[in-house]
Amino acid sequence: MVSSPFPGMDPFLEINPRWEVFHGWFIRKLAEQSTGRARELGCEVDVERSVYGREPTGELVLIGEPDLLAQNAPSLDAPEQERSRTGVALAEPRAIHEVVLDPDAMEMYKQEYMVVRETGEWARVLAVVELLSFANKQGSYAPKYREKRSRFLSSKAHFMEIDFLRDGENPSRDLFPELAPTPYFIFVARKTGMGRNEEGYPLRLQDPLPVVGLPLGPGRPDLPLDLAAAFRSAYDLSYRSSWRRWYEAGQVPGPPLGEEDQAWVRQVLGA
Repeated sequence: MVSSPFPGMDPFLEINPRWEVFHGWFIRKLAEQSTGRARELGCEVDVERSVYGREPTGELVLIGEPDLLAQNAPSLDAPEQERSRTGVALAEPRAIHEVVLDPDAMEMYKQEYMVVRETGEWARVLAVVELLSFANKQGSYAPKYREKRSRFLSSKAHFMEIDFLRDGENPSRDLFPELAPTPYFIFVARKTGMGRNEEGYPLRLQDPLPVVGLPLGPGRPDLPLDLAAAFRSAYDLSYRSSWRRWYEAGQVPGPPLGEEDQAWVRQVLGA
């Protein structure tokens, strides 16, 4: 296994396309490593994806979000006569405009996240885990992600948000002014009937990644999420030999580090 030289988050990952590859592997590995314990608790773990596309008009539109779509949705290619099978006289449109989207003209944003559901016929969503990407924190997609985040927070599902990126804005950090600022942050919204408890887990660059409990609701203990184990597996799977030159250069991408952190990074790389 290829290992990062850092005990926790590796700041050299904080640049695309490295981050995009790591992001996908991290969510999958977190789900994989949590599946056994989740099944013992009567739950199932899925990895789902929200897909947004930028139309030629400049508007961002939701193309797909599997957990919000009906499982038995009708085919989009249903014949025209299906309209008349309701047994009710339907109004006919006075005009029809066909819109064909050119995939090459659309800018795509894909965001994978982890979902924990109850087993059984209704498969109620118990918790959602998001790992923030650059698009979540800056640029034109960020407001769309915050809308999605608000839906999770107002739902009955518990919510965890993992921020391993120093760049960009994260409103979850602003909820904890009593905590000293740190480059990385984990936010948990634990639902409590009519409200929720908001939990903050600040992480320094020097800190090992923790095991954080994902709440699943009454009658179940928290599902332990081993962020360090998922990180190690995702790092190994996403590692490319070209990364070596970044370590050799010693220049961390993204926002400049403070003097103390930069000195620590040089010490780690030197060792």
